[in-house]
Amino acid sequence: MTELLKRYDNDTSHIDSGDTAWILVSAALVFIMSPGVGYFYSGMARSKNAVSLVFLCMVAMAVVSVQWMIWGYSLALSDTATNPFIGNLKYGLLLNVGDKPHANAPSIPGDVYAVFQCMFAALTPALALGGAAERIRIFPAILFCFVWTTIVYDPIAYWSWAPKGWMNVMGSLDYAGGTPVHIASGFGALAFALVLGKRQGFGHEKFEPHNYLNIILGTSLLWFGWFGFNGGSAVASNGRAGLASAVTHIAACMGGLSWSLVAYFRNGYKFSSFHFCSGAIAGLVAITPASGFVAPWAALVFGAVAG
Repeated sequence: MTELLKRYDNDTSHIDSGDTAWILVSAALVFIMSPGVGYFYSGMARSKNAVSLVFLCMVAMAVVSVQWMIWGYSLALSDTATNPFIGNLKYGLLLNVGDKPHANAPSIPGDVYAVFQCMFAALTPALALGGAAERIRIFPAILFCFVWTTIVYDPIAYWSWAPKGWMNVMGSLDYAGGTPVHIASGFGALAFALVLGKRQGFGHEKFEPHNYLNIILGTSLLWFGWFGFNGGSAVASNGRAGLASAVTHIAACMGGLSWSLVAYFRNGYKFSSFHFCSGAIAGLVAITPASGFVAPWAALVFGAVAG
């Protein structure tokens, strides 16, 4: 116990308290996105599957958090591995982490960075579960989340963000997770849908959103959490965090408005909350990998095109 306390209470003069506080808040914001995804999906599903979709997203968060502690963080973000494809196990069980900063986040403790990145990993399979909506049981979903995170998310995150990852070395600009989070979960959802096939009753029963309030609530939680998702990816409380937050909000607003206007003229001059929410999420997704690099005016373009 004494040695453990020494590891966490040694010299922290290199740690910035403001940066640390912001990343802890950002981790909490990204956590909120997991139930947000659940509510968003549940509103679009039939009422009999609504609760199970929210539950699946929360279970995914729990399962992946355990996986992240065991070996996920080390495989995905090891700054001591030398190969370009996957990390080592130096940080397995979060050993050797403590308050020593990670190479990607030199002004915050390593364990704070690990928690922040854990929320990204936990959210990603929850996004993929949308491709299996109303067609998967809980236990297979638990196995999927653990295995998929290990063999798909962790390597792609390493390629994109680890100091020796091959995409990072080549100069790939992925500010906040366009590749490991959105592309990986998108293809995961597609694979899910192709393997599981159509829903029972498809073509004979109506498959319409059952609760628009859930969709709006889910969108609100996702939008709120995205300030931590993108703003926190600066891994510092600085101007880049502010820029990322600003363009995130602008792109979401423009995405929601642009898709609402298109739907307005296509659907008999009627506005729809569903179209606004879908467009806002599209704008958020589109701006994410570029949110730390583009000017605010460009966020209007991202949002309009995505919506």
